[in-house]
Amino acid sequence: MKSYFVPIITLLLTFYNLNGVSQNLHLKSKFEKIKIKEDSTFTNEIIVTFKKSDEVRIYPIFYDSELEEISNIRLYVKKGKRQKQIAIKKIYEQDVKLDYITSQKNKSVVIPADMDIILSYQISCNQLMYFASLHFSSYNVIDTLKYQINIPKQFQLAHKTIYTDSLPFFKIDSTKTNTGSEWLIVACPKKIKPDPLQFFGIYKNMKIPFMRTIVYPNSYNNKPISYINDWYNKNVAEKKGLNVTVKEKIDDLTSHTNDPLEIVNIIYNYVKNSFKYVAIEIGMGAFIPSHPNEVYLNKQGDCKDLSNFLSEALRYKGITSNIALAATFDHISDCDFPSLSSANHVIATAFINNKTLLLDPTDPIHIEGTPVQSLQGRTILIVNSNGGLFYKVEALTPQQNKINYKINLKLDSKKTLIEGDFNIDYFGASGNYLRRNLNYETKIEFNNYSKQLYQEIFGNQSVSNLNFTNEVQKFHFNGHISINGKTFNDNQNKYLFIDFLPRLIETENRETLMEGTYLRNSFYKQVQVTILLDEPIEIFNSINYEYMENGISLKMEIKATSNLVLECNYDFISNYIFIDKENISKTNEILQSFKKIINEPIVLKKQKI
Repeated sequence: MKSYFVPIITLLLTFYNLNGVSQNLHLKSKFEKIKIKEDSTFTNEIIVTFKKSDEVRIYPIFYDSELEEISNIRLYVKKGKRQKQIAIKKIYEQDVKLDYITSQKNKSVVIPADMDIILSYQISCNQLMYFASLHFSSYNVIDTLKYQINIPKQFQLAHKTIYTDSLPFFKIDSTKTNTGSEWLIVACPKKIKPDPLQFFGIYKNMKIPFMRTIVYPNSYNNKPISYINDWYNKNVAEKKGLNVTVKEKIDDLTSHTNDPLEIVNIIYNYVKNSFKYVAIEIGMGAFIPSHPNEVYLNKQGDCKDLSNFLSEALRYKGITSNIALAATFDHISDCDFPSLSSANHVIATAFINNKTLLLDPTDPIHIEGTPVQSLQGRTILIVNSNGGLFYKVEALTPQQNKINYKINLKLDSKKTLIEGDFNIDYFGASGNYLRRNLNYETKIEFNNYSKQLYQEIFGNQSVSNLNFTNEVQKFHFNGHISINGKTFNDNQNKYLFIDFLPRLIETENRETLMEGTYLRNSFYKQVQVTILLDEPIEIFNSINYEYMENGISLKMEIKATSNLVLECNYDFISNYIFIDKENISKTNEILQSFKKIINEPIVLKKQKI
C-alpha cells in the first residue's frame, strides 16, 4: 500500500477532542435505517445516541462525495422520554487527501458535553451496488448496533456474514411487507483498534465480523453472481478497445511469434516492466478501470487499470481473456460471495489449451501459469460473457516450495572456530520474499539486506563472500560462514553447540509466532550440515527427533558418518500460509522444541588412541 497523508485537522477531529486528549467515545446505540428505492438508489438514516460525557467530543461522518450526499444533520438533547432539537455549533468540513483516495470527505460534528445527545443524519447514494456490506465492529464502544433494511418487492437481498462467533450478541430477522421485505439486524459490536483507514472500508488482515450484501432485481432470481457479473460488464464496456497506436505496439512486440503462450508471456512482461503501479481511488473509481488507451498513454494505473489493459491486449491477439475480482491475503474476506465488499484486487485471466492462466500485472515477480502468491487458496470471480464464474486459485504445496541448505564446515578446536561454505536454493514461491526485495532495492542495498538476513538466520554468526543468482525456477545463494564460541574440549569429550543451524521459519525472527502472522506460502525446508572434526571421536548411534502434526512436521537427525565427520540434518514442512487459532499452538510447540534441541550441547567422546 502506498504511503498516505491525512491533513492534521482531520486526524485531530477524528481521534482527539478539542483539548487534545484521545477520544474513546461510548455510544448507547447506533441505528441505521437503510431504504432501497425502486429507482436503484438508496438512503441511510443514521441515529447515534451518545452517553453523557463531561467532555466535548468530535464525531466524524466520512462519505464518498462522488456517490454519496450527506443531509439533515441534526442534534437533539434527550430529557427523559422527550427530545429537543438544538443548534449545531460547529461542523468541520474537510477533504480527506490521501494519495490513493480522491473522492472521500469528512464532516465532523461537535457533540456537546454534560447532556444526553442524539445525532441524526442521512446519506443518499445513487449507486445500489455501493450497498455492499454491514459492519459489526467499531473503534468506539457501542452498546447496541441495529440495522433496518427495507427492500421493495422487485428486488432481492443476498447476504453472507463472517466471524460472528466473535460477537457477544447477534440476531437477524426478516419479514414480508405489502411493499417488499424488511430486515432487522441487532448486534453488540466488536471493539477494534483505531485505524484511520477503517473509515474508508480498508481493513487489512483483520478477522472482524461483517456482512457482505448484494441487492439485485427479481429478473436475476437467485442469481446474484450473474447480476454482479453483468453489472460489471456493463460498466466496463465503455473502457474497452485499443487505438491504432496501441495495436501497432502490441503487433511489434509479438511480430516474431504466433504461439499463444509466448504471446501471453511477452505482453504480460511488457505490462509488468513498462507500466507504473499507482494505487486506488474510492467511489466507482475503486472498481471501474480507466480506458486502456489512457493507461497506455500514461504508462501507469492500478490493478484494475493494468489488468483491463492486459486483457484487452490479449483479446486483440485472439486470446480469450477476462478480468477477475479478487481478494488478497490481507483482505477481510475471501471473494467467495458476489459483492463489491468481497474484493480488494483485480487481475486478468487468459484461457489457453483448456487451462486458465492467472495474470497479476501488479506483481512484478509473478510467472504466468502459476498461482498468484497473494491469492493462494482463495476464490476469484472471473467476469465474462457467460454470467460470471467463481474460480478457486490453487495453493502451492510445500514440495513445490522447497528450500535446500547444504553447509560444509570444518572445526578448529584451538581457535574455537567453525567455518566453511553454504549453498541455498529456493524453489517455487519460497524465495519470493527475497525476489521482492531485489526488485525494489539497489544491488548494494540488497547485498546488505541479504548479509544481515543470513547472519540472523544462522544465529547471528558472521557471513561473508555472499553471492546470488536469480533464475526463473530457482533463487540461489552461496557464501562463507564463520562460527565462533560453539565448541570446547576437556580431556575426554568434545562439546559442540549447534544453535547456528538455520532457523525453521526464516521470514520470522520471533521464537514464538502470534495469531495473524502471514507466512506468505507453505514450504519444505531441507537442511544438511556436514562438519569435519579436527580429531577423531567415537561413532555413536544417531540421535533422532520427530514432531508431526496435521499440516506441520519436523524430522531431525544428528549422526557421525565416520570418526571425523558429523552430520546435523533436518526436514521441516509447513503447510500454512497464515498463523491462526487452529495452528498457532502446534506451530509454536515445534519452534520451541527445535530451539531446545539446538541449545543443548552435543557431547562427543574423543576416540582413545
